[in-house]
Amino acid sequence: MKSFTPSVLILMSLLATPGTTLAWGSIGHKLVCGAAENHLTKKGGQFVKKISEYGEFLKGGVLSFPESCLWPDKVKYSTRMDSYEHHFLNIPSASERINLERDCASLSCLPVGIQKSITYLSNPPKGEREKGRQAAALRFLGHYIGDLHQPLHVSNASDWGGNRIKVRWYSKKSNLHRVWDVNIVEKSGLRYPGSVAFITDFKTDPGAINIKRWFEDSYTLTNDRAYLHPDGVRIKNGDHLGEVYFNANKGLVIEQIALAAHRLALTINAIAAGNPPVVFGLSW
Repeated sequence: MKSFTPSVLILMSLLATPGTTLAWGSIGHKLVCGAAENHLTKKGGQFVKKISEYGEFLKGGVLSFPESCLWPDKVKYSTRMDSYEHHFLNIPSASERINLERDCASLSCLPVGIQKSITYLSNPPKGEREKGRQAAALRFLGHYIGDLHQPLHVSNASDWGGNRIKVRWYSKKSNLHRVWDVNIVEKSGLRYPGSVAFITDFKTDPGAINIKRWFEDSYTLTNDRAYLHPDGVRIKNGDHLGEVYFNANKGLVIEQIALAAHRLALTINAIAAGNPPVVFGLSW
C-alpha cells in the first residue's frame, strides 16, 4: 500500500471536503488588503499599482489589490499546487517554540512563501515572464501576511490547524479553523468594502517589521486563545462555541485583521523603498 506524507493526506482530505476554508475568508482577506492600501506611502502605492498592472500576464487579468488577495486560495488546488503548503506553518502540539529546521524541513511553509514573494518583488522584472511572476508575488504576499495573522495558520499539525476539531458554532456545524476564518468575522459584522475604513482607523501598534516575531506572536495566540475556552479548558471535538467564546475573541480577531493590514503595508513600503525585509532563517 502506498504511503503518503501528512501534508499530502491533508490536501487529499481538504479536496474531498466541500466548504473547507484555509484563510480569513473573502471578507477578512479583502479587508486586510483594502486597509493596507490606505497605509501605503506614496511610493508604496505607486509600487502596488504598477505591479498589479502586470496581472495582464496572468490568467484572469488585472485585479484590484483586495480582489487579488483572494487569488492564492483559488489557485492552490489547481495551477499553483506548489503553493499549497505556503499558507500555514505546522508545529508539533507539544512544542513551545517554532523551530524552522524541524517545522519547515522541506522548505515549503508560510515563512518560505512570504520570503519568496518578497524576493520576487525586490528584483526589477526583465521581461513578461518576470512581470507575471511579480504580479503573482504581490497577490501571494497580501494573502500570506493575512494568513500569518490568523493564529490557526501557525498551529498544530496534529489537528490540521483546528480543521479536525469539529464544533458547534451556536446551532451550526463548524470546525475550530472555520470559526476563526469566517464565523467570528461574520458575526462581528465586518463586511467588505463597508468595514475598510473601520479597519484602517482601528487603533493598534504594528511595531517595526519583525516577521519572525509576528510568527511567534501568532503561535502564542493559537495556544493561549484559539484552542481554549475562556475558562482555560481546551476545546475538543463536539464542543459548543457560542456567545461566551465569541465575546472573548471578537476584539482579538478585529485587531489581528487591523495588524495584518498595517504590517502588510509596512512590508510593501519597505520593498518599494529598496529595503526588503528578511523572513527566513533556519537559525529560528
